[in-house]
Amino acid sequence: MKKFRILILDGDVDAAAANRIILENAGYDVLTADRGKAGLEMVRREKPDMVILDAMLPDINGFSVCRDLKEDPNWSSMPVLFLTGLGTSVESYVANMAKEHKADGFLAKPVDARELLKKISELLAGVAPPAAEPRTRAKVLLVDDDPDFLDATKQILMAHRYDVITAKDGAEGIAKAKYENPDLIVLDVIMPGKDGYTVCYELRKLEQTRPIPIIMLTAVGQQLSKPEYAVDIAIDHLADDYIDKPVDTQVLIKKIEKHLRFYGR
Repeated sequence: MKKFRILILDGDVDAAAANRIILENAGYDVLTADRGKAGLEMVRREKPDMVILDAMLPDINGFSVCRDLKEDPNWSSMPVLFLTGLGTSVESYVANMAKEHKADGFLAKPVDARELLKKISELLAGVAPPAAEPRTRAKVLLVDDDPDFLDATKQILMAHRYDVITAKDGAEGIAKAKYENPDLIVLDVIMPGKDGYTVCYELRKLEQTRPIPIIMLTAVGQQLSKPEYAVDIAIDHLADDYIDKPVDTQVLIKKIEKHLRFYGR
């Protein structure tokens, strides 16, 4: 699912930067502008889901910006939150002006991060989530040192309308996971160099690859007196699922479909 996009329109660059960090850490896609005219143009071009607006801007005041947005039928329903630091002596006056200019909310600077995020959540509650960009084929990364297995499994997944990338060892698998950003990884355990458990653990430590579902597969279960031990190791190293070799094609396809649905891919 795409993130909600929020435009921070604030003449105080430092305050805008601080609030951008707060919003991005909360999972929002954030844009910034420090002038009213540039902000209006950015709204038309980038189509944010919400605007956080300072009353005092270098060129035109925030009240005029809010009025222009609310009088435009394309943006009249977009939430506008005033966030300004004009001082407590005029706070009620500014809040009333914001309301008269059809703003959807008002907060005075400095604002507590939790209070800001709570207000944003309230205002976006009535906004439909942004539609995900259409994607016809999910991308799967296969990591295994057996070229025959790679080739056969690649053909099977392609027949099920997946885009497939392959890697012959752990180091190449990590590199391709970062570069290709696959939707799911199928990872063998026993490989030269980095074993699959180590690869899985390292991918979980990287912010970029952490959310990618990982299915581990190996014949190691046949080599242990307790096959479930291999499953325990996979779980301990933060894998999402486990399949023993020889791989049953239908089982693999079902597990891939399950994890892609679960992660919204």
